[in-house]
Amino acid sequence: MTNLTTRPEAVTRIDPVPTSFGRRLLWLGPTGVIVAVGLSVVEWVVVRGPGVEASVPAALLALTMTAPVALARRWPLLAAAMVAVAALVNALVFADLIRCSGAMPAALFIAFAVGARTRETGRGWGWTVLGLLVTIGGLLAQWRGDAALNVDASFLPFGIGLALACWGAGIGWSLIAPRLGAARRTGEIGA
Repeated sequence: MTNLTTRPEAVTRIDPVPTSFGRRLLWLGPTGVIVAVGLSVVEWVVVRGPGVEASVPAALLALTMTAPVALARRWPLLAAAMVAVAALVNALVFADLIRCSGAMPAALFIAFAVGARTRETGRGWGWTVLGLLVTIGGLLAQWRGDAALNVDASFLPFGIGLALACWGAGIGWSLIAPRLGAARRTGEIGA
């Protein structure tokens, strides 16, 4: 016989614990945050420094090419798109300004993140290749609008080659990182 009576069960309500600023930074990834801050400082110093002496608005706009590195761990495609759009806007608004000191390493860091992180969510190779193409598009926009890079066409094979190398290293990392983590958990690799 089935009992059709219902008893109200005690409902436990778990209030979400507000995450602290430090936990949010850890969630984004400390490496990306540190690299984004470091490259932004380098970008500011070079753009505002002697020889370039750009305006404050130009320097702030240049930071849009380095700050998205902080998002690269969680959202590599978004970071790649943000840097590509920022490079295009920088080239259009403040042409012939030297920004490659921080912007190019930022794009290469994001190329690595695209290779390392894009397939983690179970998406196919299309997303990874799209991220690479967007990153290369951003590098081409940097080349077009940067006085130090756009001296001749020699940057094109160099910049695209570096992006491919970083992207490939990211893919390699995505293949070995789970094995390293498993080996560390089982004690095969010393902590």
